[in-house]
Amino acid sequence: MIFVFGAILQSIRITTDPEETFGAVHYAKHYKNSIGGKGALQALAAAKAGAKTALAGKMGDDELAKHILLRLRTHGVITSGVAKAEKLQTGTSIRIVDENRTILAMGASAYTKAHQLPMETLNSDSTVVLQTEINMEENSKLLATAKKAEATTILNLAPKAYISDEDLANLDYLIAPSASKKALNHILKAKHLTTIFISTDGSCELIVEGGPPSKVPKPAHEALNWKYPEGAEDTFCGTFAAGIDMGLSLEKAIERAHIAASLTASVNGAYDAIPFSDMVDECIKALQAQKES
Repeated sequence: MIFVFGAILQSIRITTDPEETFGAVHYAKHYKNSIGGKGALQALAAAKAGAKTALAGKMGDDELAKHILLRLRTHGVITSGVAKAEKLQTGTSIRIVDENRTILAMGASAYTKAHQLPMETLNSDSTVVLQTEINMEENSKLLATAKKAEATTILNLAPKAYISDEDLANLDYLIAPSASKKALNHILKAKHLTTIFISTDGSCELIVEGGPPSKVPKPAHEALNWKYPEGAEDTFCGTFAAGIDMGLSLEKAIERAHIAASLTASVNGAYDAIPFSDMVDECIKALQAQKES
């Protein structure tokens, strides 16, 4: 079973009108509201990939939280580990698309605690997925707890690209943006770790147990164009975790995660673009037929 620990936010995406800018005031005709937060999106991706998935995080005791949790449950995410903070608001991610800028008002998610996933919940059949949007001290506590329980641990090192030696020792898989690679040179020789770097063009680089890096090109299919990379990394992480949790080989787990991420990046809107498992299956069949023709 997968346990995702991370931020649960509402997401607001805004595209401003360059012809309607007056000093510090920017006009936009439309905005889109959906589910955000790396924890929520990765849990959703894992559940859509077919894995039993539980989410732990913190939200405000407000209507927004009720709406988000209902949408997550609709897709099979178990939300009993989500706590409510009475005096705090549910957090918000504001994405200004044309400026490639994101503002995170974490709200209740900033107070997510590791004890929301107690050790007795975890065992050697568990997969724990974390990111670096929330407090790193809580991540550290949970990584240590997960390792004692012999759970598999996966960390998406984003948006903050820092990991301590102690956390590294408790980690099995690390997934990070390729832009972080220079800052992470010191970990690439770790013999216990599998590292995956994801580029904004859809390609990946894989380093297994300190070995030489190998390139993984993006899936070559006309429907997969990586036009909207926002959210693709979260889809990759959730789908990869599902593959590992369900016993797939590393190669197969990466293949499915890569295709799922590519499908997400081909559609505008991270939450709505996360594919179901059957969509990934269809794409794999199409790619295989393309190779054989």
